[in-house]
Amino acid sequence: MGLQTLDRAMAALHALGAGGPDGMRLVDLQKELRLSKPTAHRLMVSLLSHGMVQHEAEQRRYRLGPGLQLLAQSATHPGPDLRRICTPAVQRLAEESGDTVFLSVRDGLFTVCLSRATGDYPIRAITVDVGSRRPLGVGAGGLAILGSLPAAESKRIVEVLRPKFNAFPLCSAAQIAKSQQAARVNGFALSDEKVALGVRAVGVAIHDAEGAPIAAIGLAAIRQRVLADRIPELVAMLVRERVVIEKAVASRRAGVFPQGVNR
Repeated sequence: MGLQTLDRAMAALHALGAGGPDGMRLVDLQKELRLSKPTAHRLMVSLLSHGMVQHEAEQRRYRLGPGLQLLAQSATHPGPDLRRICTPAVQRLAEESGDTVFLSVRDGLFTVCLSRATGDYPIRAITVDVGSRRPLGVGAGGLAILGSLPAAESKRIVEVLRPKFNAFPLCSAAQIAKSQQAARVNGFALSDEKVALGVRAVGVAIHDAEGAPIAAIGLAAIRQRVLADRIPELVAMLVRERVVIEKAVASRRAGVFPQGVNR
């Protein structure tokens, strides 16, 4: 594989991640990458063969594939294994709330969904897939991270990402700027039908030992289940688990493993 092909493959994966759970049509991907249709098709065929993307034939859309998650799990990370640390909390919250809980980690100007669990409520709000990559500010997790950054940095990030928000028609740079400011004031983020119609989500940022936001944990449900009188209860649950997670992150960095946290 030549360097140009590799660059195109990486650009395609980033574009699909930014496209969210609905993925992208080949024609849209072709325009995003400024490629000819045959070149874009050959690129997708190659990525499909390696499991890096998957194709929904009926909807004619491409999404990130399971091969990316397998690679991530095989990698050796210098920092704490957030997926291993946070998955018990994600599962506890899903069981307790009955709704969908997700863990998103920061990757530069983007978030990547690292873990997800669904509760037993019969109507599920699945707005993000594991491995999906979104611009910061799209969804409750990204808003929570933005709201935990210095105000000037958050403003700069929103401006840089402004073109990326076009892939998410329910979002806008102005709305994201307003919502992240509310998250900064309130201590939690609320995404109200900005990713999918009829779905609300709340999220809180997870910080490292220096106080920098490195991830977020959030909960999504149909709008009727996230009304104003229930939001404080959901936020309290998220904050409770965040305390556990941040203690584990700090302890692992120091080489100490608190009781109840798997090595």
